[in-house]
Amino acid sequence: MTPYDKEDSLGKLFSSPPSQNQESHNNAVEGIKKELLNHYASLAMHHPDLIVAFSPEGEILSQNKESIGEFFGIVVDEIDLKSLIPETYKAPLTNAFKQALKGQSERHELKFEGEQVKKIVQACATFIPIWGSEKIVGVYIIIEDTSEIKELSEELKKHKTHLIAAQNLASMGSWEYIITDEVLFCSPSFYTIFGIDPSEEVSMKKVLKYIHPNDREKARTIYNRALKEGNSYKIEYRIYHQQDENKLRYIRIQAEVLWRNNIPWKLIGVVMDYTEEKNLELELHHTLDSMVHILNNLDAGIWMKEYNTNRVTYASKQLEELLHLPIEKIYEDSRVWENVIHPDFKERVMRKQSKVLEGKALKHRYQIVCGDGSVKWVLDQTLPWVDNDGNITHLFGVIVDITEERDMQDHLRYISTHDEITDLPNQQTLHKTVERLIDDEAPFAILHLDLDRFHVINHSLGYQVADMVIQRLAERLTGILPKDGYLARLDNNEFAIIMRYHDDKEKIFEFAKLTIQTIGKALLVLDYELNVTTSIGISFHPEDGTSKLKLLENAYSALYQAKKQGSNTYQAYSCSNDISSYKKLLLEKDMRKAIVNEEFQLYYQPQVEAATGSIQGAEALIRWRHSEWGMVPPNEFIPLAEENHLIHHISDWVIRKTCAQLRQWKDAGYPLKPISINLSPLRLLKRGLVELIKEQLTFYQIPAELLEIEITESSLLKNDISVLKTLEELRNLGIKIAIDDFGTGYASLNYLHEFEADILKIDQIFIQNITSANKKDAAIVSAVIHLAKEIGMRIVAEGVEEKEQYDFLKERNCDLIQGYYFSKPVPLADYEEMLCRGLSIPKGN
Repeated sequence: MTPYDKEDSLGKLFSSPPSQNQESHNNAVEGIKKELLNHYASLAMHHPDLIVAFSPEGEILSQNKESIGEFFGIVVDEIDLKSLIPETYKAPLTNAFKQALKGQSERHELKFEGEQVKKIVQACATFIPIWGSEKIVGVYIIIEDTSEIKELSEELKKHKTHLIAAQNLASMGSWEYIITDEVLFCSPSFYTIFGIDPSEEVSMKKVLKYIHPNDREKARTIYNRALKEGNSYKIEYRIYHQQDENKLRYIRIQAEVLWRNNIPWKLIGVVMDYTEEKNLELELHHTLDSMVHILNNLDAGIWMKEYNTNRVTYASKQLEELLHLPIEKIYEDSRVWENVIHPDFKERVMRKQSKVLEGKALKHRYQIVCGDGSVKWVLDQTLPWVDNDGNITHLFGVIVDITEERDMQDHLRYISTHDEITDLPNQQTLHKTVERLIDDEAPFAILHLDLDRFHVINHSLGYQVADMVIQRLAERLTGILPKDGYLARLDNNEFAIIMRYHDDKEKIFEFAKLTIQTIGKALLVLDYELNVTTSIGISFHPEDGTSKLKLLENAYSALYQAKKQGSNTYQAYSCSNDISSYKKLLLEKDMRKAIVNEEFQLYYQPQVEAATGSIQGAEALIRWRHSEWGMVPPNEFIPLAEENHLIHHISDWVIRKTCAQLRQWKDAGYPLKPISINLSPLRLLKRGLVELIKEQLTFYQIPAELLEIEITESSLLKNDISVLKTLEELRNLGIKIAIDDFGTGYASLNYLHEFEADILKIDQIFIQNITSANKKDAAIVSAVIHLAKEIGMRIVAEGVEEKEQYDFLKERNCDLIQGYYFSKPVPLADYEEMLCRGLSIPKGN
């Protein structure tokens, strides 16, 4: 019997009754009802859900499962269904049972918990009233196992949450566009990216209006092609964030086209906000452009090349200008740099370049021959680029043109070793030459010349004429000098000549006579006819001394004797006439007693701030009041102390005395200003100096910045390794280091480069010659001040005696002034009075 057979019993049941044979019809209906009940019973008994029939009192009348426990995965045959229902559900389920008795069906979701339940956890309970012929006779409860559905639902929620979180994290949104319906569906992140209110209705046309005007037409063209031709696409464009119109965002879109009935039906896509990435890219490009601009405009050539191939991968514009070679040649010729090295330096440079193989940075100076044939000095700094495995992959370098610096350094070195008026070697160079000849153990004579009464020419005819006389006389002396002779200018009116000889001193005396005759010839200068005479003192090596100072002092002693004989003559040294040697003998003898008896005392020469005239510190200068010779200047007893090694005791005394004095000033309430001490390089070479100073600072509780150590530049350069180490340790204590007599050494600029000093003291030989007419010394001093300022050093000008000198230094922002213009070295009491006053009044004011 088929379900749709009009002749079957169910069909007959719902058809209109015939007019005749009513009894037969009624019997048929009853039969159909019974069969229908059988259908319902079959449906209930085989339904996968649990169906339980309850009486109005809540008693179980029937159930479609052999055991309720079987449905819940419980082995026990008999089980109370009510015992499985959690307490939290009992009240609403009881109310639902009562509503079913009133004829109202209800559905409730519940969760079975506890150890008894093994099979289901989530369920849906449906309460249905059971109608009798006239009233409700019971309640059906259908329990559906929804555990799997619930799990799937929770999993979908979880995936949805994760998807939203992932999109937010990645600044990415998703969207769907139904082409035929023109309906756009967007994820929450889509709204966030565009800055759209989620409650706002969004269409594809509106989204296209958000695109930056310059990108809109390109985006619209691609979009329309996708609608018409069904082409999937990728595109990037800019939008203005709708919550902040000034906030430009960079967007990537990828869309796929789905087809239906052979036409494009739907666009599904993702949108990604890559603004941060784009801004970082733009910033990186800007930074790279800025770096390239900087590198191209630095006063240095920058380059990088591959280590293995020697191929240049980067060359700055300045490198092209430095080498005077086209940039294309620098890139194309892998041996370009090797080819420009000056032949005199090539072997040394290539040998030194091998240090790069050890992964070490390299710095050296040499000459190159540029593309235009010019020769330059360069400072080459090369840095190896090493990968994680320790292999050198690239070389990075900086080339600086230091030709002007070298020229200036050579010029400073020259003027520090030569006289500016005559271009003859000066006293410093003379001393060096004497030392070299002594080391060679060669016999030689020193002739010390002094022009008689030369001050008369200075005072009566002026310095210009006097300088011209010195120049003309220097030319005359040069003209008669033997090939192996040596001529130097010592001072305003003094010269020195070194002559080699072999056993025959008469030749030296003959030359002395020739010198007197040559200088004595009439001299015509600016229409002035002048007659100049000279006196000469002569000492011989090794008879009259085996040290530089001894020979020079003895030559001067002989000159003194020649002057006493009436001038315009010469005199050889004789120990019987050496008054200074006798004085030296007594000073050396009494010096040891002076140290024990503390006969030394400190004088203080203020260092005054140029701009304000306020006292900023002082240099401590040792003095010795001898019972017979009176006040002995340091230039007489300090050399003696260095010869007999008493200088160590004297230097230590000065350090202790200075620290003690600073403590006394502190206790007395005086303003505390730094005190500088000029130490002999011999003391710097002796061990224990750093420990002594540290001990004194600790004992007297004096800050290290109140102590300054001065050391002469030329002495440092002779002992740079040990001396520099000691000075570095002193700087680590906080003590400031001053370079004294700057400009008189042998390699001033090189020394400034190698050692970081705090203070630069310009030697008085440059300061004293600062005049409106002497532009050379003025230029030198200006250059030194500018150099020191640039490298962060303070400047102290020594030997300032005239207002013109002070005004010049003040105008050029010199920091401190030291000299007779403000004050000569004064005893303790006078300096304490100056400290209280705070200002030093220039002389003449």
